[in-house]
Amino acid sequence: MYPSITVGELAEKLRNESITILDVQEKEDFEKNHIDGAINLPIGEFVTEAENLPKNKTYYVISKAGIRNARACDYLVSLDYDVVNIQGGMNAWQSTEG
Repeated sequence: MYPSITVGELAEKLRNESITILDVQEKEDFEKNHIDGAINLPIGEFVTEAENLPKNKTYYVISKAGIRNARACDYLVSLDYDVVNIQGGMNAWQSTEG
């Protein structure tokens, strides 16, 4: 299993430390709405590309609504990556950001 955080906790982390956000939205959704500095790895490309990610980082995984990121986290954990699930996805992030 892996830890989860709320978008409020994510905002606090972003203010206080440098973290790696992995956004699994499709490219079109990512272009419309994403967190500055996030890496876009669409869920459709995930299985073929995820293994290319460096393993020396913790990845904070987000999607549009928070469902795909759980699938992405499950997959990354199966490959021994360190991940944190961001609950509620970009929809929740938008509601906290204004």
